[in-house]
Amino acid sequence: MSDTHTGGCQCGAVRYRLSGSIPPAYACHCGECKKQSASAFSMSIPMAYEVLTVTGTAKVFETTAHSGKRKYNYFCGDCGTRLWHSGTNPPSAITLKVGTLDHSEYIAPVGHLWVSKKQAGIMLDPETDQHQTQPDNVSAWRNNLGQ
Repeated sequence: MSDTHTGGCQCGAVRYRLSGSIPPAYACHCGECKKQSASAFSMSIPMAYEVLTVTGTAKVFETTAHSGKRKYNYFCGDCGTRLWHSGTNPPSAITLKVGTLDHSEYIAPVGHLWVSKKQAGIMLDPETDQHQTQPDNVSAWRNNLGQ
């Protein structure tokens, strides 16, 4: 498998490339993630924004996370695809949306947040790290995924 990974929005107006291995992914089953993904959950990969080479310009809007902290949501202004989230604007540490990778079919989540809000009929691998809500220190949990 290549050490270069590409991705972007549905219309191609915003594209990115990253080199190296993909960090472990996690799934979030909270109501906000279900809404932003228009699906049963959202899968994300925590990483530093600086590892991405981005072409095109993502738009951003600000929301308030369950923790009360600001969350910046980056998306394509043309097609609306959600690309990544960050606690800062401009972004630094981000959670890249797995579905925006051109080839994400090999990525399985190693952890799950907010399983208390899980959609009916979704079965989780019992070997994954699962939290009914979320750990007290989500950033530390993300940084230790897969270890």
